[in-house]
Amino acid sequence: MAAGNRNVRIHLSQQCFDLLAEAMCAYSKRSGRFQTMRMTVQRACERLKSHGISKEELDLFLSEYEVDGEIAVWLEVTSRWSSDYDALRDAVKKMTNKQGVDKILVPLAVYLAERHNLI
Repeated sequence: MAAGNRNVRIHLSQQCFDLLAEAMCAYSKRSGRFQTMRMTVQRACERLKSHGISKEELDLFLSEYEVDGEIAVWLEVTSRWSSDYDALRDAVKKMTNKQGVDKILVPLAVYLAERHNLI
């Protein structure tokens, strides 16, 4: 792992896992290249940077998706896009007043990017 990179380990529900898998597939088809989860989440975070995340969108997501689950997922956040990821992470953290918001942010970012045709 290069300097400045970090691995985020989260446990997701089947519903959030399916959301991520479907988004990777759709992004792969649109781009004409196979996309990994990291590439999909990275693209979502880059695109959401200017769009942002509202409390209403967060609440809607949490009302539609069960986040907690048993499926272990690892995400490498590289120094190339960590500022985008961290900015969105901080916004979600402020809205929820919780620690460990990565398990919310990862599927939320993909959900919002898909919803707003940003990915």
